Amino acid sequence: NKQGEQQEKTEWHNIVVWAGLAEICGKYLTKGKQVYIEGRIQNRSYDDRDGNKRYITEIVANEMQMLSRAGDQQGGGGRPSSPSEEDYSQAPSEP
Repeated sequence: NKQGEQQEKTEWHNIVVWAGLAEICGKYLTKGKQVYIEGRIQNRSYDDRDGNKRYITEIVANEMQMLSRAGDQQGGGGRPSSPSEEDYSQAPSEP
């Protein structure tokens, strides 16, 4: 800000996951969990209820890493304690 103080900024992104990675995300992720997502950016269009063409940008995930520790709703930052259980990836695929 103008006083030189650091301000926290929250950004929201649409993330698309498929197959086994989608099952893992559905089972383990909840609101407030911090995650690392790696994937590709995809732009697409759709028609809304009123027939207007809308455009959307999404991240199609091929890797997800949980940064929050078990039971930590605020997120823990840092690396997961056991990557073998918390580092998930899948081969890129099309829906």
